[in-house]
Amino acid sequence: MWASVEDPARPDIIQHRIIRADEFINVNSERGFNEQQVCWSIIVFIFAYWDEEIRPRIAAIREVKPNDILIDALGDLRILRKSIIHNGGVLSAAEYAKLRLLKDVCEPSAAISPSHDQMHRIFVAVKQAISALILEYTGHLPGAPKAGEVVEIAIQNVRKP
Repeated sequence: MWASVEDPARPDIIQHRIIRADEFINVNSERGFNEQQVCWSIIVFIFAYWDEEIRPRIAAIREVKPNDILIDALGDLRILRKSIIHNGGVLSAAEYAKLRLLKDVCEPSAAISPSHDQMHRIFVAVKQAISALILEYTGHLPGAPKAGEVVEIAIQNVRKP
């Protein structure tokens, strides 16, 4: 199997690498190396965006320190992120014990290797956390759902002319 970022129809392409077909299939299969790298990247990105962008904005509005804004699902992502970045993707038993909502997406003392369904579970937990934040201020309004009932959320920034 030849891999290149260039058009394979051109006669003078530079091959990025040559890999055996069975290895290529293995690293690109479900729960293979490439899928796990993408899953890890998503976990790291979601937590970083929360911690560096959203959390400080909420803290400024509430006039508190960013670390005073605590949400279980995002705290669990912090634990997973720390293990991915600093422990080679292995979640220690001690860190596993700290998880509050996402214990079902990993095992103690094992590599963090979420399946498609487990990644969906992570996304639902984050959406429910966002819903809880929104409903903290709007939950008293008629027809407002409970945060635990939310499985999908869309936020639209509409500016009035």
